[in-house]
Amino acid sequence: MVMEISFLPSLSCPEYQKQAFLQFKSSVLANIAHSLNSSEYSHKLQSWNSSSDCCGWDFVECSTDHTSNNSTSRVVTILYLSELFWDLSPQPREESSMLAPFFHIRSLEELHISHNNIQGEILGDGLANLSNLVHLGMHENNLSGSIPPQLFH
Repeated sequence: MVMEISFLPSLSCPEYQKQAFLQFKSSVLANIAHSLNSSEYSHKLQSWNSSSDCCGWDFVECSTDHTSNNSTSRVVTILYLSELFWDLSPQPREESSMLAPFFHIRSLEELHISHNNIQGEILGDGLANLSNLVHLGMHENNLSGSIPPQLFH
């Protein structure tokens, strides 16, 4: 009897991407707890935790990293964060700066942040870092400013 055991490397997201998402979650939960005096929202991002791979989290999609020589790595390519606060009453007002952790995730191809009552200036310099972005859904927020022309390459 011959038994062969092989170990395949784990296809997980890079640690810096996971940390960016956890920073976002922490910021959002702190603001909601402060503005609503409630923890009723925390279930939506419950899958976002430090002990699991962010490619398996709710609202996150990953694909194989074709830009590296390591074909076993995965990177986050899509974030579906639209309507995160839709069912809360009153809806919390989120500042556009809450999006800053995402601006270092250059693998993002789609960012969906519509219907979140985000207010403030569009962070053009941050968005300009997202060189692979092909879809940016941000309607039904209260944003001002311009989308950087670098996104229209």
